[in-house]
Amino acid sequence: MSASGNSDREPATDQRPDLAQRASQAFESAKSAVAGADLDHLRRQASDAATSLYKDGREFISSNPELTKATEDLRDSIRKNPLAAIGVAFTAGLLLALITRG
Repeated sequence: MSASGNSDREPATDQRPDLAQRASQAFESAKSAVAGADLDHLRRQASDAATSLYKDGREFISSNPELTKATEDLRDSIRKNPLAAIGVAFTAGLLLALITRG
């Protein structure tokens, strides 16, 4: 390798300690935020919110005949083609992850 090739790598090496330090600071900050929180209370709140959202969604779907039919059609399609359904779900999750990551 040429000397210029090595000099191109040096800045990346110099950034490693800085990145490690910033990651360590972020980790310590997250630990302190979690340590001060009442995790049981947060868990209960999250559980209550999820339960409420699930019930409201079920009521909304059952009150709308078009959504009820669409739900039944989707359920039938998944039962007929389970591997395709897994592929679609995986692809949708991957795309959502890529989009939300930025």
